[in-house]
Amino acid sequence: MDYLTKLNPEDPSSATKSTLGLSYEYPIKYYDFHVYYFAHNKKSLSESNFLRDKFLAEFTKEGKDGSVIVKKLPNDQIIGPHPTQFWEVDVCRPEIFIRVLSWFQLNHGSLSVLIHPQSGDDLLDHTNRALWLGDKLPLFTDVFDPFPSGIAEYGVKGGRRLTPEEFES
Repeated sequence: MDYLTKLNPEDPSSATKSTLGLSYEYPIKYYDFHVYYFAHNKKSLSESNFLRDKFLAEFTKEGKDGSVIVKKLPNDQIIGPHPTQFWEVDVCRPEIFIRVLSWFQLNHGSLSVLIHPQSGDDLLDHTNRALWLGDKLPLFTDVFDPFPSGIAEYGVKGGRRLTPEEFES
């Protein structure tokens, strides 16, 4: 994935530590928002690009400090359990999560958005623990390891998979 925003290398904790002392229920550490579009459909692709640009404009400060990590697929490829192309927003701080969630509720238009936690259990996180805005799309869940494999490091391209306890440090 291509990273459009990144962690602040001088203070990465500014993106991960709540300024209000808030936290998610254990073992959830952060959330992913997958915004789906159909690259072969000009209307869908245009709507997706417009929405991503609008998001980046409205969350400029959060993008600069890494409170939102925005990623897109190179060459509109399809990966993982996803049935079509998508771009993604990752959010670690709960006070930013609620702003991003409400923003997508108001702005997703005709695009479907999968919102799922990162708890270390990809199968449950993408299915039973997931939320949807717009139409719910089928996922190819056979790609997931049947055993929890850890949480991807927040904001680190190609990062390690961590247990919830390791994630805290």
